[in-house]
Amino acid sequence: MSAVMDRVSSLKNTELFRALEDGDLEKLSTKLRERVYPPNTAIVREGASGDAMFIIKNGQVEVKKREQNLGVDLTIATLGMGACFGEMALLTGKPRSATVIAIAATELFVLEKKDFDSLLLEHPSISISINKIVAERIEEMNTQKTMGVVSMQTLRLDPDFITVIPEPIAVKYKMLATSYGNGSLTLAMVNPQDILALDEARKLIKAKFTKSMAIDQVIVTDDDFKQFMEGEYKTITKPLVEEKPEVNLDDFLDSMDHIQSDIMKDVEFDDGQEDDSGITDLAREAEGAPIIRLTNNIIAMALKKGASDIHIEPMERGLRVRYRIDGVLREEMMLPKKVQLPLISRVKIISKLDITERRLPQDGRITIKLGSKSVDFRVSTVPTKFGEKICTRILDKTNTTMGLDKLISHVPVLDLVRDMIKKPYGIIYVTGPTGSGKSTTLYSCLAEINDIGVNISTVEDPVEYDLEGVNQVQVNSDIGLDFARVLRAFLRQDPDIILVGETRDTETAKIAVEAALTGHLVFTTLHANDAPSTFMRLTEMGIEPFLISTSVIGIVAQRLVRRICGKCKESYTPDPMILKYLGLSEDTILHKGKGCDVCSGTGYKGRVGVYEVLMINEELRHLIAEGADTLAIRDAAVRSGMKALKEYCLILLTEGLTTVDEVLRTVAVQN
Repeated sequence: MSAVMDRVSSLKNTELFRALEDGDLEKLSTKLRERVYPPNTAIVREGASGDAMFIIKNGQVEVKKREQNLGVDLTIATLGMGACFGEMALLTGKPRSATVIAIAATELFVLEKKDFDSLLLEHPSISISINKIVAERIEEMNTQKTMGVVSMQTLRLDPDFITVIPEPIAVKYKMLATSYGNGSLTLAMVNPQDILALDEARKLIKAKFTKSMAIDQVIVTDDDFKQFMEGEYKTITKPLVEEKPEVNLDDFLDSMDHIQSDIMKDVEFDDGQEDDSGITDLAREAEGAPIIRLTNNIIAMALKKGASDIHIEPMERGLRVRYRIDGVLREEMMLPKKVQLPLISRVKIISKLDITERRLPQDGRITIKLGSKSVDFRVSTVPTKFGEKICTRILDKTNTTMGLDKLISHVPVLDLVRDMIKKPYGIIYVTGPTGSGKSTTLYSCLAEINDIGVNISTVEDPVEYDLEGVNQVQVNSDIGLDFARVLRAFLRQDPDIILVGETRDTETAKIAVEAALTGHLVFTTLHANDAPSTFMRLTEMGIEPFLISTSVIGIVAQRLVRRICGKCKESYTPDPMILKYLGLSEDTILHKGKGCDVCSGTGYKGRVGVYEVLMINEELRHLIAEGADTLAIRDAAVRSGMKALKEYCLILLTEGLTTVDEVLRTVAVQN
């Protein structure tokens, strides 16, 4: 009996049945069935048969109707405890006129059509009462001239999404993004028929999230919208739009020294296996305060220490975080295994990657602004035995171009490079392994020859730094926009100078050579061990030797070695055997870093470039055209004055810029 009384009590709170007598309510309650719907579940769908009506006992639902002219689903009502839906379809037998979705865990009373019909036959008094109530509902619906209107106060307001549409555009078109859920962005609009407003919203959303997103429109009144924009909107967006002061990263990190131990104390995650963790729970953990603080700490510490890469690596019993500092990986922390999934998911969320996909590699990007300083992070994931590994390349936009004189310390080599980039046409290759500073060298070359009277175009993957006055194009393989296609387009754009981020395939290599032969100055990178071996690499890619010999201006092969810390630098007399092996005189004095607070005890701070510059002359052109081997080309280049990587390293050694260990680690030293 208690279950029946509980239902009667719930029915008394419903708009449709509250006018019925207690006896009628008791009879009605015996026909009800109870169902529970989890969040984001469709209860009924538009166009489906109307075989039941529903009464909300607990929870909340959204009523959505398809707007055929716009091709979108509009939220026309939000219903809570005590509300009914589906009764009109049950009475008329027509298909459902709207879709109803549970937006929270929702308990419902369900009255099926057969039970409803038998109830009306057995109890005429209920039939008369219900018919009267339904007639009032129909009259009320007929008087409505517009679709259901939602109050701004009832909408979920997420500060991260409210600013997707800037305030001037929001006021102009009377629309506002309020939140994201169920795979779509909620857009509150005064006039949902405004096609221009919708088009503008789609452009802004795509620019913000780099991809299209489903839009869920809701209608608000003009007065409600104005009142919200003049009041609550200002309060919500104030912390987001107020001017940010310049951030002192050292002070910021000093205040965070205690965070790591606090985080490990605060984090409480399920120790279950990876497959047992639901995506919804995982996303919730990733958005938790401890994980957000841990992620921020890892990023901020990398910036403070001048790291070029962050490696987050799952191990069998933990999660290792390593930084690449001055070209060498160092372990920064070893985290508990239970942190792995939420931390990796947090990085994927802020990189706009799919947290549900753990089997395939993904690539994303993060941009962080520290006051006036902007830093980009290139994020790459790859599945490994113990989980997803994340590698993040840090691209500090304030370090765009350093100037060739700051990169190349040896004046004769610097002069040679400057002579090469002043040529009116031809191609210059910069070679070296990943992370050897090729992009910085190319950007510095462009900075020296950039002028208002020169048309410079670059094609890159990705565009790492912004260059003022330069036309930069990002390749997009998903739509067929590759290096070769962009290069062909450049040749119709009246170019003077072209930069190709990387020569990856034969087609790109051939077009670059053709551009150089038709009066353009071309810069590009290539993976080769040294300058002389570049020609063999091009031949292997299918470029004819005679085309190489006539198009190439020169080759710049480079490496990076760690620079000795200036604060703890000290001189010493090396072992005579080492000097003999390096080809140095016995009285040579070398230097090393003792280790201090500035260099974190390593003895190194920063890096310096090692360059091997080969400038083409007539002898070399003949050898290349004849298909000579790499050894013959190297001998001829050395005779013409080329300093090999080893010789440049020895110059850095004698100038006290690097150490013997760095030379042996970086280049092949032949006795």
